[in-house]
Amino acid sequence: MEHNKSNTFFWSYIIIAFLISFAHTNGMNNNYISMFPKIGENITLKCGNNSMKNSDVSWKMDHKELPGRAKIMENGDLFISSFNTSDSGIYICDRAATNGYIGHASLTEFELKPRSLPNSLLGVRVIPNTVLILITWDEIEKNYKSPIINITIRYRIIDERISVDDWNVLHVDPSKIQKEIYSLRPNTYYRIQIWASNEIGDGVKTELTTKTLSDMIESVELEKHLLEGINRFDTRAWTFAVIVIMSTFGIFGIALFCLFIKDPRIQKRLEENDDVERIELIPNITINPGYCET
Repeated sequence: MEHNKSNTFFWSYIIIAFLISFAHTNGMNNNYISMFPKIGENITLKCGNNSMKNSDVSWKMDHKELPGRAKIMENGDLFISSFNTSDSGIYICDRAATNGYIGHASLTEFELKPRSLPNSLLGVRVIPNTVLILITWDEIEKNYKSPIINITIRYRIIDERISVDDWNVLHVDPSKIQKEIYSLRPNTYYRIQIWASNEIGDGVKTELTTKTLSDMIESVELEKHLLEGINRFDTRAWTFAVIVIMSTFGIFGIALFCLFIKDPRIQKRLEENDDVERIELIPNITINPGYCET
């Protein structure tokens, strides 16, 4: 009995809560949906269920009139052709005021934010050398709606004898902020283009012109670097260092010579060599009496 009473109380509570919610929303859920369409894409915003008609709903954009490319379909959905940045904003689907639905919560709200092509990279700099070029740029801010998937660099020699379409192409990870280009010609003009890309396409290109350094300039710079501070060089320190090194080698040579003379193994080896020479001398004297005279 008590169990039946508790079930009755539970279901009564559920029915009352449902009726209160139904009276507040007119039987529909108040939804807020964020969408990130591409530029030029056709969009359909669905309001309510399939049984609704265009006379049952009203659409507004940020509580203003709809743009010219927007059209309310027969089933109450809103169709926007060739979505543009000017179409971005909040679209509100509501029951039509002609049906007496005034002052209640809207059925559905759509926030449209466009996904566009990347802008040009910021802070692009080119640092030339003789046979390489260093290209740097600012770190790319993360965009979770239209993330950068690739950075492209292409370069070519500026020469009338070379085709304008003869580009060398490099692909760089978007997390990097620099790239070195190797195996270039010294003292040569190069045209460089760099841009970022996302899933929509390629962004704005940044074009730069630079000239690699000459081999002669590098040799002169190296000579200046090597001779830098030679007027302030103290020869006494160099002389002292040479004397210390030569003295060390001299002491080491004398010590090695003394060890060689006093080593008993060396003395024994010398004596054995003398005995061998005496043994060989006896047969030679016997066979040739004049051996000693020669």
